[in-house]
Amino acid sequence: MNKRLGAITIVVAAVAAAAGPFASTSNSAPTLPLTVPKSDVCSSGHPGPGSFCEIFFTATGPSPSNLTKAAGTGLEFWNRDSVSHTVVFANGLCTFTLTPGEGASPGAVVNGVSQPKCNHDFLFYVGNYAYTVDGKFPGTVVTKPVPRTVTLTARSHTIRRGTRLTVHGRVSWNNQNPLWGSKQRFRVIVLARHEGRHRLEPIATVGVRWGLGKGTKIGWIRYGWKLNVQPGVTTTYIAEVTTQFPPAHGQIWTNARSRPFTVRVPAATRARRGSARRGSARLVAKESS
Repeated sequence: MNKRLGAITIVVAAVAAAAGPFASTSNSAPTLPLTVPKSDVCSSGHPGPGSFCEIFFTATGPSPSNLTKAAGTGLEFWNRDSVSHTVVFANGLCTFTLTPGEGASPGAVVNGVSQPKCNHDFLFYVGNYAYTVDGKFPGTVVTKPVPRTVTLTARSHTIRRGTRLTVHGRVSWNNQNPLWGSKQRFRVIVLARHEGRHRLEPIATVGVRWGLGKGTKIGWIRYGWKLNVQPGVTTTYIAEVTTQFPPAHGQIWTNARSRPFTVRVPAATRARRGSARRGSARLVAKESS
């Protein structure tokens, strides 16, 4: 099996393990990502097939010795030297030895060969990963989160007391792996700070509506969300998205927070008896099936 086919094997093995129930299945060869996130993919590294990164072992150590890549992209190690080299990651999750011309990738299979002491795909997830080659040449892999944003707006900044208002927005994220699929189960947390209070408090968790606009499976994908609110006093709203996928494995996307949106309820429209109510929120958006 040649090196390119080995690279394709890495994508199938490592990403399928990360994607779990969201991974798509096909009898055809997977389509490798054609574009890469803007943030430091293979910075100071050697881009391999698709959007892979590559590190080569030489007589003077790994090249490059420090590499930065985006979460979710693959990484291959190749021995270009005439002697074997051993890699040990400081986190204890990966150790392997490469003979001349051999390749490896944590948690994946390269040219039909897996590494029994390196079967965790930790490099897919955000973190700083230090390693040594032959116990004397240091190296570092830095995995950065993929960009994600969320917005919040409404038709007006001022309403009369008792009026229902729909706050809504978009969740945008950069998908660089077609095996993940475009329908991620992100949840939008809506927070509110009522007049006279200093703390933001969550009032609802809203599912997204998939496929808003012209999002494709590769590149920026946009979802919509909305929520009905009925504030009794001037209230500031903020939306957050912190969901990761799969949650137990690690971080892939940045945590996103919208700009604050303040809805004013003029004093003349408030109730004259008792203290003004803080309002209520009713969930109106549901995940698509």
